[in-house]
Amino acid sequence: MSNIVPGRDSLPVLVDHYLPAARRERLSPLLYAGGMLALGAALLIAKPRIGHVPRATLAEGPPTRSHSRRAVQGSRDIIAPFAPSNVTDSIGRSLMIGGVALALTRVLDEMAHRRG
Repeated sequence: MSNIVPGRDSLPVLVDHYLPAARRERLSPLLYAGGMLALGAALLIAKPRIGHVPRATLAEGPPTRSHSRRAVQGSRDIIAPFAPSNVTDSIGRSLMIGGVALALTRVLDEMAHRRG
């Protein structure tokens, strides 16, 4: 006899109990992770020109005496190194990090639920 009560238990518990995932569905996240890794690596290797961001140039002129303007320029100089020079590199790295995280999560999940 099951301890699951349809009105009292949450929907994910009921779904897991009555509809266990098929092997194909359990492994599909690994395929997605592989695709994310492949696409991310392709973007990092190819470095398409469409993702290149031109370097912003500051307007030349006499030094300003305004405290607020100097503060804004100082903030810009601090933030500028974090801006990507190629957007596709950033997207590629993000895809690879996400792919690794997805694959590790799926593998660890399978190891945790392994019955032996």
